[in-house]
Amino acid sequence: MNENDFSNKLVALLNADVDNISTKAALGLRTARHLAVARAVSQQPAEVGRSGNLLHRHSWFSQHRTVVVGAILIALLLSMLGVWQMLAQPADDQADIDAALLTDDLPVHAYLDNHFTQWLKNSSSGQ
Repeated sequence: MNENDFSNKLVALLNADVDNISTKAALGLRTARHLAVARAVSQQPAEVGRSGNLLHRHSWFSQHRTVVVGAILIALLLSMLGVWQMLAQPADDQADIDAALLTDDLPVHAYLDNHFTQWLKNSSSGQ
């Protein structure tokens, strides 16, 4: 059974007993219908968006625009902070090594490194 057949049967069933409804029930149904229409009209927005549908006007992004923009800005700030931290780290390590060489405050493993000892011999013989 398709949708048209179902709707036709439903309309036929509803119309079959329309003559048997009492005047009091018909008046109650009419009143309820008018209240429902008035409530629907009062809840309808005054203006519809350019595209002519309500989905355009009340999209998820337009309702949460501030949150989305804030999240993008926070993500951008955190990524910039991460890049800055990553780029600043080797310079700090190099500065610590340079300060240790100049103050002759090298750790023990530097003196145990054969390449460092070889470099010291070559640099002192070159002067």
